[in-house]
Amino acid sequence: MRRSSSGLTTLNLDSLVDIVSNSVGILILLTAFVALLTLTAPLQDTTPETRKLEKPTEKIVIPWSHYSQKSGLFFLLRANQVLHLDRAEVYLKLQEQLSGDVAPPMELSLEGYDVTLTPISGHAHCLDFQPQPNAGQWWHEFQRSGGVLERLLDQHRPAETYFFFWVDPDSFELFRDLRQSLWDVNFEVGWKPVRRDSPLRYCSGFGQFRSFQPQ
Repeated sequence: MRRSSSGLTTLNLDSLVDIVSNSVGILILLTAFVALLTLTAPLQDTTPETRKLEKPTEKIVIPWSHYSQKSGLFFLLRANQVLHLDRAEVYLKLQEQLSGDVAPPMELSLEGYDVTLTPISGHAHCLDFQPQPNAGQWWHEFQRSGGVLERLLDQHRPAETYFFFWVDPDSFELFRDLRQSLWDVNFEVGWKPVRRDSPLRYCSGFGQFRSFQPQ
């Protein structure tokens, strides 16, 4: 404080201004320091600990149908059972029953299914498969040691053969397991959804065979 010429005492504000200025300066420095720490600190979800918890990226394989000159093996998946519709056995039975000029039989009955043969022209023909009631094998039977699947894998090679499945809606999960097992040993797989009243028809010839393309 100081005394004026009139004798009154006045208050010197210079010191107060200095104190306020210093305080504001300190607050500004603290604010800048905190902001700097925030910018340089690692984000919580990118720390080594949190990165360990992140799931790896899953690759999705999209199977595309394509033309193939490979020979197809045909199956029906229904009621979670696998039925092999063996064209080779059909042709063998037809050949056994051929006799001279006698026309080949139009219908055959094999283990698990019946077949109707329909000639088209020349050597072209269609085979219509009719599964017999309760025909087929459970998955554990089909893939057991010495079973149908093992025998087919021993007899055929991925470079020459692919697997084709008619799949009933109640057996789609079974198909996915079977397809993955065949993919694991490099076989191509084709499929077509069917219902109980859907025809199971195979026709020879280039134009017909495009309906059974593998993936």
